[in-house]
Amino acid sequence: MRVRCLLLISFFLLFVACPGKTSRAPGGRKTAAQTTTVPADAGNARVNVEVPVHEISVLERSALGSKIDKDGNVTDSKDTFKAGEPLYVTMWLKQSPGGLQTSVRFLDAHEKEIAWPKTNMKGEKVVTQRLDTSKLAPGAYHAICYWGMDEERDYQFTIEGKKK
Repeated sequence: MRVRCLLLISFFLLFVACPGKTSRAPGGRKTAAQTTTVPADAGNARVNVEVPVHEISVLERSALGSKIDKDGNVTDSKDTFKAGEPLYVTMWLKQSPGGLQTSVRFLDAHEKEIAWPKTNMKGEKVVTQRLDTSKLAPGAYHAICYWGMDEERDYQFTIEGKKK
C-alpha cells in the first residue's frame, strides 16, 4: 500500500510540474505558432518578381577598330575611320553554348540597316566581324553587337570622306 501511495503521489507531482500542450505567455494569454506550408510543385504559383537580365553580361569585352592581330582580333580601338578603311568588331565571350549565333548589326544615321553579318559560334569564344566601308558615305554610323538575339554592346562611329 505504501508503494502505491508513493507511486500515485509521484505521478501527481509529475503531472502538475509538466506544462500542457499550450503554453501561456506572460499575462495569462495563450500563444500559438504560425506555420506556412510550402507546396512541393510551384508550377501554378503566381510570382511577380522582375529579374534584371541586362545586368548579366555574356561579353568579356569587345573592340571596334581597323587594325587586327595575326589571330584576326582588333588590336586598337577607335571610332573614326577613313572611307575605304576596313572596320572590324571583335567580341570575346564568357559563354558560348552550342547553337549560339553572334552578329553585329550596322546602321546608318537614319537607323537604316547597311549590314548584319552573323557567325555560328560552334563553341568558340572569340569572333570578329568585318564591315566594308568603301561604299559608305561619310557620316555617323552605329554598330550593335548581339549574343544570340540579345543586344550586348553598341558603338557609335564616324566615316570620314577621302582626303584629296
